Amino acid sequence: MSRGLGWIIAVSAAAVAAGSAPLASAFTASSPDRRGLSKGDLVVTFSGSGGGGYRFHQPAVGGSGSACRVADATYSEADSYRWSYRFVLPPGGGSSDTPSTLAAGGQLSGTEQLVECAGATAVTSTCTQALRAPLADNPADLGYPEVTVGAAGRFVTVGAVGELIRSTPPDCTGFAVVVGNLVEGFPRLQASVGFPSALLASTGDAVRRFTMAGSGRYRGVMLSGDCDSASCAIGTCTDGSGGGGVGAPSACSFSESYSGTIEVRVVK
Repeated sequence: MSRGLGWIIAVSAAAVAAGSAPLASAFTASSPDRRGLSKGDLVVTFSGSGGGGYRFHQPAVGGSGSACRVADATYSEADSYRWSYRFVLPPGGGSSDTPSTLAAGGQLSGTEQLVECAGATAVTSTCTQALRAPLADNPADLGYPEVTVGAAGRFVTVGAVGELIRSTPPDCTGFAVVVGNLVEGFPRLQASVGFPSALLASTGDAVRRFTMAGSGRYRGVMLSGDCDSASCAIGTCTDGSGGGGVGAPSACSFSESYSGTIEVRVVK
């Protein structure tokens, strides 16, 4: 059931396809979970954890008291998550988008604070939303966990891709303020590692760590049109000063990182 091959991290051009000479022809490893496994099979585990945050501030427009036209607004959001996807490949390596074990979970939480403005009272809104593993038969999923293992000469390359998706609906008080970090990690988990084939041959188990991260900061940017923090928060990180800006400079920052391991183990 091949799905979302465009998401897979490309293995090096020299990597051989499945059906080549077994990667595990001389490998040995202990195998405590032998159910459904054959000698020489490759058990690949893609796992890790991550999190990040998104925050912006829009000063009030028009001043305070009765002159206020747009309330001073602050929005902050945080996400955290963990995942572990395990695949079984034949001794020759290749690709699989059918995990034998699929476990993932996490949470998004957002808070928005609107200061008192003209006749409107101050408001604080919160939202939480769970993250979960994708379903294999859900066409709405952006992608599905997948792994590719290939060998070129004395080197083995492993690429993995996965995701967590939002459970719906969010649990909110006040406005629905879950907007989304601009560099969300959980919908596009991906990593690629490599190691000498001799390592796998001698130990039967190779583990490599990976880390992915992104962040940014914007200041003095204008909200465009009539949007406010509740209706177009992501717009505070785009330049709207070229036409119809409400005149309130905003500042926002965002960050995201995740790290983990890719392990390849040979069934003994």
